[in-house]
Amino acid sequence: MNWETLSTTVLPLLGVLLGTGGTLLGQHLATRVDRRRLEHDQLVAMRTERKAAILSFLDAAQRIEMVLDKRAESKDSPSEVDAQEGLHQLWLAKKSVELVCSPELAQSVHDYTYALHIGLRKPDLITDPSVKRQARYLMMESARQDLGIAGRPLRREIPPASTSGDD
Repeated sequence: MNWETLSTTVLPLLGVLLGTGGTLLGQHLATRVDRRRLEHDQLVAMRTERKAAILSFLDAAQRIEMVLDKRAESKDSPSEVDAQEGLHQLWLAKKSVELVCSPELAQSVHDYTYALHIGLRKPDLITDPSVKRQARYLMMESARQDLGIAGRPLRREIPPASTSGDD
């Protein structure tokens, strides 16, 4: 075989092989980028859904906290219908969190919801106000973890108020 015959048959085949290899490599890279983009979009959508469920729960919990605060202050005591409706919204929002969030967050949301429920329905069972505060703290830390927020815990101590005037 001479070089002319070899070059007219082998070089076109080599070109076809290189072209096919380049096309397959390009498709593989494009598919990989698309897959990563899709995974990222799914994570963003999941985080958004979790955040919406958490904010809905926090809104309902805040309403119950306001009812409990009004009862403690004994002024403008809310009606039983308002308390019942608020409690219904709280338990519904809790279920929404259970559907889209981690089991750890779902459990801490349940504990907080139960503490608020007991505080509203049977206030003499919870005499220590730190029970509700601790349940809220654990729920917030679980929510931060579910949303991927890193860093130190949120717990902040309230400085003691000054009892004397201007010293």
